[in-house]
Parts: sequence; C-alpha cells; structure tokens
Amino acid sequence: MAIPLVNLQRNYQKYQDDYNRLLVATASSCQFVMGKALSEFEDNFAKYLGVKHVIGVGSGTDALTLLLKAHGVKGKTVLTQNNTFIATALAIANAGGRIALCDIDEKTYQIDIDKYDRPAPEVVLPVHLYGYPYDISAIKRKFGAKTIIVEDACQAHGSVCHGAKCGSMGLGSGFSFYPGKNLGAFGDGGAVATNDEGLAEEIRALRNWGGKVKYVHDREGGNSRLDTIQAAILDFKLKHLDEWNQARNQLAGQYRRLLSDCKAIVLPPEATAGSFQNYHLFVIRLKDLNRDELLLKLNESGIFAGIHYPVPVHKQKVYANMDFAAKSFPVSSKVANQIISLPMFPEMTENEVSTVCSTLLELLK
Repeated sequence: MAIPLVNLQRNYQKYQDDYNRLLVATASSCQFVMGKALSEFEDNFAKYLGVKHVIGVGSGTDALTLLLKAHGVKGKTVLTQNNTFIATALAIANAGGRIALCDIDEKTYQIDIDKYDRPAPEVVLPVHLYGYPYDISAIKRKFGAKTIIVEDACQAHGSVCHGAKCGSMGLGSGFSFYPGKNLGAFGDGGAVATNDEGLAEEIRALRNWGGKVKYVHDREGGNSRLDTIQAAILDFKLKHLDEWNQARNQLAGQYRRLLSDCKAIVLPPEATAGSFQNYHLFVIRLKDLNRDELLLKLNESGIFAGIHYPVPVHKQKVYANMDFAAKSFPVSSKVANQIISLPMFPEMTENEVSTVCSTLLELLK
C-alpha cells in the first residue's frame, strides 16, 4: 500500500459536490477577478484570525513581498531564519530589503534570536515553520517592544500562540494557499493579514497595478490578485479548517505513541500550554543515521516521505555572493541533514500511520 506525503484527492472526493457547485457558480457569474467571493473570504478570514484586514493576493511569496514593500523595507535589514523555504528570503530581496540570517533553536527549529549578535535589524521576519507557533515575544525582549515584526504564517493556518492566532501578532503577516497547505486553494494563492489601515490600503493598491481606481495609478504596483474562484473554494474550506487541524493533531498523537520508544528518532516539538499547532508537517529527526539512505528505503517501501528543507538559505546558489554565504550556521546545517517529513494529511487513516511507523521502525533495525 503506497502512502503519499499528501493526498489531495481524498479531500476532493469527500467534498466534490460542494466544490463542483462553487466552481459552477463562479463560472456562471463570470466574476473571475475581484468578485464578491473574494471580499467575503477576506472578511471571514479576518474574523477567523482576529485582525481588521485580509487582502487576497496571488501567492504566499507575493503576500510577504507586498507586505514588506508596503512597509518600506527598501535598503533596510530584514532578519529571518536560515532553515526556511527560499520564498521567505526572496520576498525580502524582492521588496528591496537586505537579507540577514539567524540560526535556529535545535528543539523547535524556529529562529533563535539570541544567536544573532549584530546590530538590531529594522524588521524581523520569523517563520511559524511546519505550523509550530513561534512566540514573537522573544524578539521583543531581544530588540525592544517597538521592533517591527512581520510573520511568515504560510504554514500556520489555525495555529495559536498563547491565545492569539498565528498571523495576528505582528505588524502584518503573509499566508500561502498553495494546494498542500492546511488551507489550500485549487492553485496558487496567498493573503496578507494586518490591523494597520494604511498598510492594508497600500497593499490593496500594490496588488492592483498601484491604484484604487481603474486606469488611475498612484504608485508602481503589479498584478497579484487572488482569483474569485480560489476565494470561493477557500471560504468553504475555512469552515472546516479547525476540524481538519484537529484531525492532524490526532494523527500526530498516534505518531508520537508509536515512535516514542525509538531512541534513533527525535520527535517534533509540542506546542506549549495555551498554544496550538496545526501540524502542517510532521517532521522527525534522525540521530547518527544516513537520512538519505533511509528516505530512499522508505520510498521504495511505498512510504513517500520527504524533506523540508534539505538546503539552508545560506547554501543556496542564488545567494553564493552574499556575506552570509561564508558564515557558519551549525544548527540549521545539522538539522537539514537529519530531518524527514512523514506523511500527514487530515484524511489519513490510523492504519496508514501504523504502516508508516512499522515500516520506519523495521528499516531502523
């Protein structure tokens, strides 16, 4: 029995009548761009997060880029973590900012702000990596209460940090609706969340060629709008997000029970009291083992695990000429060679989790 890392077909099959109804309704309305469903989803997602504004855009990368650009990071230093997906760093560069990297905490895989020993950056961009809720108060303790914090919440739909939804705690946040996310569209999509009225208005203009009125352009913007059909799908899925996240937590609990006695594995961190993680990914770490060899054997056995992410930002070829390329980031470099993402999706069965674990434990022998 093959078990994929993510299975989107099961979700579609379960809700296909609802999805097909929404697709037909949007097609028949012919409101393909900036239609009613977009504003409805933006309002509903804002209420869900507990923020004043959500602005739908073309992707999670665009969400972070436009947010940073609207804040005005051109020429300023933006600090983020070294083990994130490349889009986090690209957003800083695309907005004209200077990328600064920080190593991570080995237990949580989140930015370890105490490892940064340079002058305080103008903006800090933490990542709620794998859906684990990062406590941004650590940044404020390090750099002061007035520090500008922009959250990369692209993997954190529904995660909660001490009572606050991830994506609602900083100046603004970026979300991705890539199909494999906990809240995923039928294609690319993203959104910015913020409580800042001026920032929201600026992003609305930037996503729409730099203007509020058709054919009137006040600044140099671009075309990055969340399609109406994607918004309609996302608005339906939003109603099920907490249910699906709870299912992921139950699967994570089963993984923990079945793998807890294996000394060769480091299990993912658990959210602290008063917080909730959405388990976008279930990432284990191997001790003193050949990760790539084990991953190959898992795949050959029909367990299609993966790696998020095998190459840290400072080792990416695109940044080979940056000053941080020659620096040492020992924790993120170590972790990148040890991590494996096990299959995780809300429709996954207990039998499938048992099969993944039994296969993994057998291979580890």
